Amino acid sequence: MSPYQIFKLNFNFIFYNLVIGTLYCAKSNYEFGISRIVRALEPCERKLGVDTWFYSKRCLTSMMENIAKCVIVIRDDVLIECLQFLEACEAHGHEIPTEANLFAVRPGEIVRMVSHEARLLRALLLQLMDY
Repeated sequence: MSPYQIFKLNFNFIFYNLVIGTLYCAKSNYEFGISRIVRALEPCERKLGVDTWFYSKRCLTSMMENIAKCVIVIRDDVLIECLQFLEACEAHGHEIPTEANLFAVRPGEIVRMVSHEARLLRALLLQLMDY
């Protein structure tokens, strides 16, 4: 098996786990869904990208929205796992843009990076946890 085939197989595995995690989050089983997403993107330095960040961010923001509305209660260990994941994304996402189509960015407009969005989501989650 060539290195390209191994990379392609690994990348398909990432999206397989992201889809499963997203489906569990859609059914309000955030604890299992988020843990599946976090495990799919470990280690972040190799697996974090524009598309993987987009889908993981959607599940995290959905979970935070439901926590803010007092619809769900999440165990502390899952929230700590989310904080650690966001810290890893912040550390390794300095050069990864949040939009796939960089040609849509107008001249003079700031391109958002994954590290910036991860920092904002981490601050929001800490606020929801009353830290």
